[in-house]
Amino acid sequence: MDNQKPNDGSARDLGREGSGTSMGKDLGSNRTGSTGGPGSTGSSGSTGSIVGSTASTLGKSADDMHKTIDKAADAAQPVVDRLASSAHAGVDKVQGALAGASQSMDEKTRQLREAYNNFADTGRDYVRNSPATAVLAALGAGFILAKILGSRR
Repeated sequence: MDNQKPNDGSARDLGREGSGTSMGKDLGSNRTGSTGGPGSTGSSGSTGSIVGSTASTLGKSADDMHKTIDKAADAAQPVVDRLASSAHAGVDKVQGALAGASQSMDEKTRQLREAYNNFADTGRDYVRNSPATAVLAALGAGFILAKILGSRR
């Protein structure tokens, strides 16, 4: 304690730790919330009341936010219901169109199958009735295809 500076009571030493013989012990105790000294807040419970006040304000804000979210959800529910019913109607419309297209495709497939069977039966009957003409027609078709496809080289 030999290196301590003497406190001559001047204002320049106020608030400096290590000034005088107290080494700031008195000043440190004033900062912890005792009443009436420098650094005190006025009453020992005011810090707790500020924290409590802030917590209650945050609690009220959270409640307000929850209420706002609930209102938004309630307001959004009819919109969501309308969107869902529109989506269902769209899916039903597409399903109806696809069902109609599927029936149409089935009908066309059946017609093509009947036409193929009819053409195949007619061709078989023609070959059975006149085989020489059928062979000459096949040779002529082959010759023409060879000339058309062979000239591409």
